[in-house]
Amino acid sequence: MSLSLFLAVALMAPAATHDNTVEWDGISHLAFHDRDPICPINGESFDVKVQTFDFDVTGVRVTIDGGSNWIDASYTGDRGVHDVWTATIPATSPTGGFEYYFEITDGTDVDYLGPNGMSSTPPANGWGINFVLLYHAPLGATLTSDGGAVFRLWGLGTTTAKVAGEFNGWSSSADPMAKIPGLGEYFTRKVANVDEGDEYKFIFDGSNWKPDARGRQFNPGASYNSVVRDPGTYAWGDDDFAPPPIEEMVIYQLHVGTFSGRNDGGVNRPGTYRDVVDLHLDHLSELGINVVQLNPVTEFPWDWSGGYNPITAGAPESVYGDPDDLKYMVDQLHQAGIAVTMDYVPNHISASDNYLWNYTGSQIYFDSPPFETPWGSQPDFDRSEVRSYFVDAALQWFEEYHLDGFRVDGTDYMHPPNGQGSGWAQMQELNDALSKRRADKFVYAEQLPDNTYHTRPIANGGAGFDAQYHDRHKYAVRNAIFGAASSNANMSELRSTMLGLLNDSGNHYITSSVDGVSQDIGKLIRYFELHDEAWSESGGQRIVKTIDPSFPHNDQYARGRTLIGHGINLFSPGTPAFLMGAEFLEDTDFGSDAPSEPEARLDWNKPSTYGNYLQAFKDMIAMRTSHPALRSTAGYQINHLNDSDDILGMHRWNVNGDVLLVVIGLNNSDKFNYHIGFPQAGVWREVFNSQASVYGGTGLGNSGMITTTDIIKDGYANSAFITVPKMSVTVFQWSPEDLNLDGTSDLFDMALFQRCVGGGPDCTIDADLDNDSNVDADDWAYVGPRVLGPGQ
Repeated sequence: MSLSLFLAVALMAPAATHDNTVEWDGISHLAFHDRDPICPINGESFDVKVQTFDFDVTGVRVTIDGGSNWIDASYTGDRGVHDVWTATIPATSPTGGFEYYFEITDGTDVDYLGPNGMSSTPPANGWGINFVLLYHAPLGATLTSDGGAVFRLWGLGTTTAKVAGEFNGWSSSADPMAKIPGLGEYFTRKVANVDEGDEYKFIFDGSNWKPDARGRQFNPGASYNSVVRDPGTYAWGDDDFAPPPIEEMVIYQLHVGTFSGRNDGGVNRPGTYRDVVDLHLDHLSELGINVVQLNPVTEFPWDWSGGYNPITAGAPESVYGDPDDLKYMVDQLHQAGIAVTMDYVPNHISASDNYLWNYTGSQIYFDSPPFETPWGSQPDFDRSEVRSYFVDAALQWFEEYHLDGFRVDGTDYMHPPNGQGSGWAQMQELNDALSKRRADKFVYAEQLPDNTYHTRPIANGGAGFDAQYHDRHKYAVRNAIFGAASSNANMSELRSTMLGLLNDSGNHYITSSVDGVSQDIGKLIRYFELHDEAWSESGGQRIVKTIDPSFPHNDQYARGRTLIGHGINLFSPGTPAFLMGAEFLEDTDFGSDAPSEPEARLDWNKPSTYGNYLQAFKDMIAMRTSHPALRSTAGYQINHLNDSDDILGMHRWNVNGDVLLVVIGLNNSDKFNYHIGFPQAGVWREVFNSQASVYGGTGLGNSGMITTTDIIKDGYANSAFITVPKMSVTVFQWSPEDLNLDGTSDLFDMALFQRCVGGGPDCTIDADLDNDSNVDADDWAYVGPRVLGPGQ
């Protein structure tokens, strides 16, 4: 593991050491992802893997005979915050079978892992292997080592099932599937001479031809024939990648089909997975974002869609490319240091091309009558097999596509009154399975309106999400931007939501608690424009068009107020998110009515047309990711509020001395000699000003250094008089290390400090930066890292 990866995962991993205690929450074995080959046949040898938290356990063994004999596992690598242990089960009788389970040791603590989870005593049952019945094969199509494949399906409601495909000439009688008595409504068939890429379907009761519900790929041009795929053939190059800690994330929402193809040399219509990185990886990397959030890329009808009409949970949209093309995109983003999350849509299935409808001739995936949402029928979450369908698909996205998390769509429609009561169990089951498998992944809810229960722990009745959209804040930012046109930005409302206000009842995210569980403001996703707000089908449009209705929608108000909005979210606590193209003033709506036309895509002339605006975006993101004081969970106060002039001041800090004052000005005229409180005495430096000339602004600002006086203001003992340019976001950094007040932090400042250590007689400045009446190592902590770099 590289040092950078080690440090990244260490920040996310629960504390785990060799302490004679196995951390049960970190133990996982997913048979369909942790066996190699996935479906062993004919008594062949195969590997099994189990994962633990990093550095947690001292030994792992596996048994296939109830504990009479043990096979040692060895440490073979890492998966994020997890160690991976591998054991090789030797060849056995080709007509036999057995069960296996694991013994896991941390010093004197010995525990066991079986299909029902962890236990302190050996489990009654293990994972079953049967080389005759092959019930250990996963659902779907699994290639085997002899050149064939095992097909397995859940077929409740059918009497017979068969598999037909290119491998048997699409014969409707050649390969009947067998249902094993006593093992549920599952049908299995081993077929010889199956190649990767072969297309197939299942046939129920002789005439009902259906795609494989668990298919890894579909061919829409052939009535959604399923396609056999080997998930292990892609050669990944992202071994050293770790997603950023949640508190450091900056999310960029990206729609694959409309991201490329306009003024960028792209020829694909729609854009493809490979286009994203082959044409625009440099743009994403230079922008500085560290998370790409994909609009849904699960298979959907037609070639053009926002993605919110899925027909499956686990296969990628084919018009964008094949599964390996999607893996290539994720791999390249990872190698550039960018995590990838995906919008996951379990709350409904598309109203058109819904092959799961009456799947076996019986309605097994939906209620009868179905529960309807505004977008399509909701699956029957009361059935454990249906819940498993979505959980297994989510795990497949993690394991086979290396995704780093999910935005779960429309969660308000997965519980009453808008959804089924069993939808809550579906969300809990999903989050429980994902967190147990990969503690370093990030799963967040599009919960509209705000509801703190979605991010509460499952043990406290919550849904267990890592974060959720902050709906009330979105409206506060938009209302402030629009209200500024009439000098009525309502900064009081904006201040309240920045601090966590959720609703008109006065509930705050950070103070709401149930059973003593408090919330963390870092679990809020802050945004004011994502796809819904810019989507004409949802009644929206790009905000620049609302601010400036006249083409090209780029007047000073569109520029100035949108930069302020993004600055609010990038510099506030919580996790910022924005829609593709916002960084270069894109005015093309999301999901335009004529998506086959180039004008429906991002216009890649705009990064050069609005290069100064883009530079402001880059610099704000760089500040967000480089300043510990701007982490989602770092300290924050809003002590300055001026509703008359539409100005707000926010103090951000961390414990290591990174101290910032963010001044948000939706004022329509420049303010000079504006009096504002500063949280620390001494020297402050303007480090960002959205109206700087380099960003195409007015050039008005605060040059040089600002030194506070001891005049009380905003509850602070120190204050200063500053310039607040119209329509601006300005950031001041406390700069106590600039001891000679020359506007730079350098060796001259260090020399001055050295004279003052221990009360030196040549000291000519006040170097007691922590105000404890001594100049010592504690004061050096403010000077050294700023002059010499972190760690000095």
